[in-house]
This record gives sequence, structure tokens and C-alpha cells, in this order.
Amino acid sequence: MTERQRGWLLPPLAVCFALGILLSRVAASPWYGVAACLLGLPACLLLRGRARFCALLVFFVALGCLRGFFAYHPALPAPGQVKISGIVSEEIQSRSNGQFRTTLSRVALDGVPLSGAAYWSFYADEMPEGLAPGMAVSFDGRVYHPSGPSNPDGYDFREELLRRGIRVGLYGKTDLEISPPAVFSFAGFTASLRHRLSGALAASLGEETGAYASAMLLGTKSFLPREDRTAFSRLGVAHILSVSGFHVGILIAFLGLLFRFAGLPQRLRFWLYAVCLLFYCALCGWNQPVLRASLLLLLAHRGRMMNRPRILLHLLSAAFLFLLVLSPVQLTGLSFQLSFAAVLGLAVLTPFFSSLFRTENRLLHRLWEAFSAALGAQIGILLPELYAFQTLPLLGLVLNVPVLGFGAGMIGLYWLVLLFLPVPGFSGLICAVARGATSALLAVVRFLGVIPGIALWTKASGPLTALGVLLLGLGCCALFRFRKHIRLSFAAAGLLLIILSLIPLPHFSTEYVQLSVGSADAAVLRDQNTVIAVDTGYEDGVLSDYLHRRRLTPDAVILTHLHSDHCFGLQALVEDGIPVRVIYLPDGALDADIHSNALLLLEQLQAGGTEIRFLSAGDTIPLPSGEIRVLWPEAGKTRPGQDANESCLVLRLNLRGTSLLQTGDLDGRYEMYAAAPADLLKVAHHGSVHSSSAAFLSRVNPQAALLTCDDLDRHAQVAERFGDLPVFSTAAGGMLTVHFQDHAFSIETFLPIPEVISPDSSGI
Repeated sequence: MTERQRGWLLPPLAVCFALGILLSRVAASPWYGVAACLLGLPACLLLRGRARFCALLVFFVALGCLRGFFAYHPALPAPGQVKISGIVSEEIQSRSNGQFRTTLSRVALDGVPLSGAAYWSFYADEMPEGLAPGMAVSFDGRVYHPSGPSNPDGYDFREELLRRGIRVGLYGKTDLEISPPAVFSFAGFTASLRHRLSGALAASLGEETGAYASAMLLGTKSFLPREDRTAFSRLGVAHILSVSGFHVGILIAFLGLLFRFAGLPQRLRFWLYAVCLLFYCALCGWNQPVLRASLLLLLAHRGRMMNRPRILLHLLSAAFLFLLVLSPVQLTGLSFQLSFAAVLGLAVLTPFFSSLFRTENRLLHRLWEAFSAALGAQIGILLPELYAFQTLPLLGLVLNVPVLGFGAGMIGLYWLVLLFLPVPGFSGLICAVARGATSALLAVVRFLGVIPGIALWTKASGPLTALGVLLLGLGCCALFRFRKHIRLSFAAAGLLLIILSLIPLPHFSTEYVQLSVGSADAAVLRDQNTVIAVDTGYEDGVLSDYLHRRRLTPDAVILTHLHSDHCFGLQALVEDGIPVRVIYLPDGALDADIHSNALLLLEQLQAGGTEIRFLSAGDTIPLPSGEIRVLWPEAGKTRPGQDANESCLVLRLNLRGTSLLQTGDLDGRYEMYAAAPADLLKVAHHGSVHSSSAAFLSRVNPQAALLTCDDLDRHAQVAERFGDLPVFSTAAGGMLTVHFQDHAFSIETFLPIPEVISPDSSGI
């Protein structure tokens, strides 16, 4: 192996290790990785030159696969009811539906210690008295195994918890006891300290400024208003709100001034940096960008101490490899990807942009350097950003330089507030300046953030986008000495591919997609280029995510009735900026017994220009491949104050010669009025025993049934009641997609259906 190969060995080894981790996600057994390691190690020792280089790459793929397998497939305790004890080690978050959630460390299940932390959630009318980060708790609850996504590109709850060192979920709070911890817990101590510091910042700076100070210093973003976070994101400057390398760099600069003022020797300063950064990482909850930035800064400082400065790309590769060895599951986390992609852009793209403009003017030089850094980082994060958010901020490059400069001053002020809290007179002056600076920044962001057209809505990035970003990166990469015309060709081809990959393509087929939203309903009908949503689920935004990722604007939203599990997803559509042109409701829907928030949502949409229409039996909605016919309710026959289920819409979708009966939550007392022959039945009210009687099924005579529910027991009960009729449920198969052909259909499940409840799908 040549000297040049040894010098550039680290980056490809890091890439190969990451590749092995990705392979481990789908591996059925760790023995493939073990066998590859046993075969690869002798090859690394015996081979020479390029052969050894290749053997090392293969060996690191095997190592990544082996390390990743046990990280993605950990051993789990048995689910069920147990006695639980632990220490609250995160801020306790509350949701509008009465759910509270947090993390417990030092967990014991029936007295048996659990390795790692646990995710704890429960429902309550108010926060239990005395419950706070750092407190010990004991209660009776249920252990469950977190699940993965049940919709394409859906939220992977299981992997998100694994990235936080959490393998199991805990639910409930029966006989809850709260007390100070009997033994010291470092996780509980840092959580309690973070909670107290956030409270001190809020008390000194006020709730609004204190919330931003907590976010930028401690990583606590739960107190920030959603509208503000959306505005920062639309402007492309949301990274200022998340503790990352920029924030850690300010802290290091602050500490460096103190250490130099104290006259400390360089070696002692290095170890003090290491201790301070380690504690800061713990205080921020082991945030991945903080870990990455801390490791990079320490490696760079160590290199300067030894008079052996390293290329940023090599330092980045070392940090990348080290953090993946510690926690392989971070690789698929968005925070990890954005953090390393931004620094990769700084390492390989920024030098090229900096070289394009030379000037003797120091101010212009610094401004161009800052702009080049922003451009390099923006291209670096382009792929994961488009995949995760489907938004391209048009003002990001322009605003990043001034916002980061202003933000650096704000962060410095926040640190001074914490430092001088014990000095009331002096801290009061700093607090006033910090409040003014925060208010000024928020005023600008709120003003610009609502301007139409400042962010392009794209569909999610894919392989073609990745190829385009790669070509653009090659054209702007400082590591390669391409000729000018080659660089221009790469860059132009890359930009063209990126643009083409983000443009939605015409849709020629017909599908009915029943999303997996637990015991709620949300569906999307795509008939050629017509898109209609049927119910919207809860406020969790599953429907909104599905539409947003594909850049689909619904031509209409049909709400079978105004219960929360069918209409509260409208809020996510509004917050994600998805236009709702028309809403169809059943006749008398506004007079039924419904949640007041449903009326507020409709009023909000109407104020934004949404048209609301009412449907009753006999009405039709034309489609390119057929029509939607309303079978229930009958016009003028609904009673004010009645249960909304009794007058919910029943729809018969006729598509390419096939019919689907959509029954919403129709009560069994009225279902015979809406019974009509259909090839497919969407089972009423999530399989309730009070609906879908034998007489109703006989009248409809479907070939298959679709069921929305959140547990396999409900699926089994419905399948038993329906006899030989195949039942496809979201609990078993995740998202259900019905593909319509001419006088035929097929049903596709997102998840493999467990064999114990697999329906007989012959002929489907």
C-alpha cells in the first residue's frame, strides 16, 4: 500500500463501515457479518498493495454489518404488565390530547434492571404533582415493543428511540409514587440541571426569550411556538435554533478567552476543553451535532498541539467512524445526516467557492468567505433536507450570513445571562439587551416567514436527486483538479437532474390508499391526476406527510363526519401549507354532536378561502375513471344533536368497473339504508360489533374487506365474524393500497401480513 493510499484510507473506510450498517438493517442473522470478518481479517494481514486496500474496505463493510446488526436488532424484555421503577431523565412533554411523555433511566422491571433507558407515556388531566426531571418514580404499567413505520416513508418510532438508547416503551401510571432518587443518576442529574437552567432563563429573560435561550444553549426546543419554527424553516435558517457545531464553536471561543486570560498552558486547556465539552454533550442530551462538533474541535486542537494539523475531511471521517462505532443506529437519523453533510460541504465545496473571488478588501473577503461557507453547507445538506422536508428555501443563502452573525451575538448574550445570574444588577442589563436582540430577530423572521413564495414545495428527493447532487458536488469539489469545462458540465448536469427529479410526474393509474393511522381513518384516492382525501385521521399528520412528500394537492377533502379521528388531521394540512380547496361534509354535519375544535378548524379553513359543500344521498362527484355516489344520509332527515356516526357519509366509489363501499363510522341501525352491492367493503367503525351485520354483508356481498384498526385482536375478531371473506387490516398490513384495473383490482399491503391471521387472498 502506497503512502498516498494510507493517507486517504480513513474516508473510504468510514464509508464502507456505514455501508455495512445499512446492510445490517435488513440482515436476518449476524452470522453473515461474523463469517465475512473471519475471512476478511486474514486477507488484510496477508495481502499487499492495492489488494490489501480492497481487503480493508471489505473488512470494514463486514465490521459495520456486524456492529449494526446488534444495534438495530437488540434483545428485548417480554411485553406485559409489570412493576416499573426509574428516574425521569428528560423534560416531560405534554400534548393537547392529554398525553404526557418522557424518558426514564435506571429502569427496573419487577425489580430486574433494564439495560438502557425507556420511553414512558401516560394520559392524565394534569401533570402529576412533584413529577419533574431528576425525580424517581414507581408505578404499575405495561411494557411494549415500539413499532416501525406502517406507511411508506412514515415515522420510524422504533429507530428514533434506538438512537436515544431506548429499546422499550412503558405505558401507564397506576399507583404512581414520586420521590427523590435514592441513588445518584448522572442522566437524572443532567436532566434536572437542564430543567432548572431553562426555568432560570425563563425567569430572567421572560418566557419567549427564555424559550429561545433554552433552545440555543441547551437544545430544549419543546417551548418554541410551532409557527416560529415553521417560519425559521421556510427561511432556511432553522439550524440557528438547534445546538450544533456553530453553537459549540461559540462556547469554545468563550472558554478559550477565559483560559487564555487565566494564562493556562495549552495541554491543560485541551483537557479542560475535553471535560467541559463532555459535560455539555451530556447537558444537551447527547445531541449528535454537539457530539460531532465537540469531537472535531478536540481532534483539531490535539493536532495543533502535536504540530500535525489534519485535513478537515480526515477529521470528519474520524469523527464519523468513531460515533458510528459507539451508536450505529445514528446513521439513519436525520440529525446525524444533516450534521455531517453540512461539514462535508464545508470541507470539500467551500474551498472551491472561496477561490472564485479574490480581493484585497478585508471586509469583502470575509463576507465572501462567509457566503462560500453557507453555500457549501447548503449544497451538503441538500439531499437529506429535500428528503425530510420537501422544501427548498429561496432566501437561505442570503439570510444565513447575517442571521448567523446576529445569532452569534445572541448566544453570547445568553451565556452571559447564565454566568451573571447571581449578580442581579449586571444580569438585568444583559437580560434587557438579550430580550431586545431576540425580539428584533423574531420580528424579522415572522415578517419574512409568511411571505408567499419564499420556499419551494418539492416532492421528496430520490435516487435521481442523489445522482444530481453527486454531479453538482463533483463539479464544485476542491479535491479534484478538473478543467473548467468539465466542472461546468458536471455542475450543469447535476442541477438539471436535481430540477427534473423534484418535478411531479403525471399520474395515469387509479389507486385507493388506506393509510395506517391507528383507530382512525384517512385515505387518498388517486384517479389519474385527480386527488381526493377521504377523512384525515388524527392531528398526527400522517395524511399531510403522505401528500407533502409526493407534492400532492387534494382537489377535495371528503369528511365522512366531524369526529376527531376523522377530521383533526385538517390542522396538519393547514400547518404544512397544503391547500384545501373544497371540503365535502354530510348533510346536517354541523348540527350533530361534535367536538368544538372541529368547528374552529372549519372556520379557519373557510377564512383562508376553502369552500364547504354538503352531500346527501343521490349526489355524485365525477372522476376521470368513474364517480363517487353518496348513499347516506338522506337530505333533511338528520336531527340536531344526534351522534355524528348516525349521519356519516357512506360513499360508493365506482372506478374502472370496480366498486368500493366506504362506510365511515355508520351505526348498525342505519347501515341497511346504505347497503349496496360492492366488490370491496371498507368496514364501518373500525370493525365495531354494532356495525357490519350478517344481513348487511349479505346485501353488499364484497370480495374483500378493508379494516382500519390498531391491534391484531380486533383484526382476528372481525375476520372470525366475516367467515371466508378476506380481511385486510392496517393493524396487520400497515398501509393498504387498492390498485384498480379494468373490471379488476388487487390489494397491496405495506407490511408482510403475519401468517397467524393471513387472509385467504386467492383471487384478489
